[in-house]
Amino acid sequence: MLLGFVLAEALHAGAASAAPADPVADPPPAHGSRIGLADAVGLTLARHPDLARARATLARGRADLGAARSLWTPQLSYQANLGPNMLSGKSGSGLNDNMAGPSLTLNQLAWDFGRTKGEIGYARSTEKQRRFELESAADQLAETGALAYLDVKRFELLELETAKHVQSLEHLQMLIQLRVDAGLSDRSDLLLADVRVESARGDQIQAGSSLTAAKVTLANLIGVMPEAYDDPAQAIERFAPHDGEPDFATLPAVAAAEQAEQAASARVGQARAERFPRLGIQLGYSRNNYTYNNRDDAFSAMVTVTGDLVRRSNRYAVKAAEEDRRAAQATKESTILDIRGRALAAREQIRGGYLRIRAYRRQEQQAVDASAIFLEEYKLGKRSLTELLNAELEIYRAASARIAAEYDILGARVQYENVFGQLRQSLGLPSSMTQDDGDG
Repeated sequence: MLLGFVLAEALHAGAASAAPADPVADPPPAHGSRIGLADAVGLTLARHPDLARARATLARGRADLGAARSLWTPQLSYQANLGPNMLSGKSGSGLNDNMAGPSLTLNQLAWDFGRTKGEIGYARSTEKQRRFELESAADQLAETGALAYLDVKRFELLELETAKHVQSLEHLQMLIQLRVDAGLSDRSDLLLADVRVESARGDQIQAGSSLTAAKVTLANLIGVMPEAYDDPAQAIERFAPHDGEPDFATLPAVAAAEQAEQAASARVGQARAERFPRLGIQLGYSRNNYTYNNRDDAFSAMVTVTGDLVRRSNRYAVKAAEEDRRAAQATKESTILDIRGRALAAREQIRGGYLRIRAYRRQEQQAVDASAIFLEEYKLGKRSLTELLNAELEIYRAASARIAAEYDILGARVQYENVFGQLRQSLGLPSSMTQDDGDG
């Protein structure tokens, strides 16, 4: 099913390339198509630009790591003078006399007291951070796509319930019309029924608008407008139960914050090493033309020591790096706090949702029973039309509230599954966005 949607998306992309793109056009309908919860999440991950941006950032991190590792490799440089060297002598000006020839220099870093180690450590931790940030972005987009799908099904059922309510009121309106025609009820009852029917039709229009908005929101994520949507309850019911708190160290968001802290620690070591010199080995070869006929080629080999005698900014660089490390630690703690809060909120919403469903089901059943009794008593003149219409309204309100509670639970279970880092796996999607990538 997902493959069919990907092909439909590819066909749409090919058609779009042949015609001017309309940035505000609705996504095309996929005729005869059905879509499930996992399909919606998979398509969201396949086409969202946030993941493309995260992959580009990861590739940049790998390039930075390669550049940092290359600091230990020899550096070969050259110098060459192009053009004549004009000098004055006893015979006047001489062309190309005393011309400096080309030179080659090979520099090899031997030891720098932790500068390069810190640079490589920073680049390595940053590359890992970008990898975990990619996984975290995928988790967040998976949750976004799943919740958008649930909104479609929520408003789909609410629209059906509203249509059912309108149909019930129209049936009462017809019965009242017959009673008015027979002289058994006042015409004011018919006017009151008309008011309630029009009010219910307004609710139906609003429910339809909400459903359309939810469909467009989902289509904006997945790129197509399906004709039918599968029930997501079965997929969500397969989620494994979770007890206690998540294993924070394995969550991509926390792991990314941990790597950011390690990168900041590497920066501290690198900044502290700036007070020490760099030791290196230099090999050189120069070709010099002292006269037109005499050449003197020079070879050199030396140990180089370079550094700063006085550089006040080093102290502030160390302090800045230490503050960055403290900020990274606070960010990690804040991430854990946020995840724990979301887990507690989702768990409570699930628990409260089941209690709400039981209450609304009882309310709905009682309203149905009351409506049946009130209808018979209205026919006997023992109940007013207002009481009968209010009973019908309570049926609609209880049913709508029950649907909302059911989908609040489904949404909370999606969020709870994502808090534990298991949403993509539970939907049968790949657990890693970088499983085919190299280590860099």
